[in-house]
Parts: sequence; C-alpha cells; structure tokens
Amino acid sequence: MMSVPSVQIAKERVRALVIADRMHCTPDTVEQMSTDIYLAISKYMEVKPEHFDLEITRSDIHIKYTGEK
Repeated sequence: MMSVPSVQIAKERVRALVIADRMHCTPDTVEQMSTDIYLAISKYMEVKPEHFDLEITRSDIHIKYTGEK
C-alpha cells in the first residue's frame, strides 16, 4: 500500500474542515456520512476506496468513481 504524503493529508483535513463549516456539522459527522454512503454503494457494486470520491456540500452530494468499468 502506498503512503500518503503529509501535504495531501493536510489538504484533506483543511477540505474536511471547510465542508464541515459550510454544513454546520463536525468533521467526524461528515466522515461518518461519507463512510455510510460508501458502504451503502458497496453493497450493490464492487467499489475500491481508492477510486471512490465523495464531496458533500450544503446543497449537493457529488460521488465520483474512477475505477474500471
């Protein structure tokens, strides 16, 4: 498994904080929602976490899967 550079980790943490602020909920809540949505989708199709991207904003949820078809 590849290690994630610390710059990428910091970027994701800042992104999570901005999203949480816009949604008025804690980063833990946003993370839990992301995990729940991922688990729900993975029940119906094979999804690898490294190919799954979920962006939650106050008005939208964007799901991107970049894996093989």
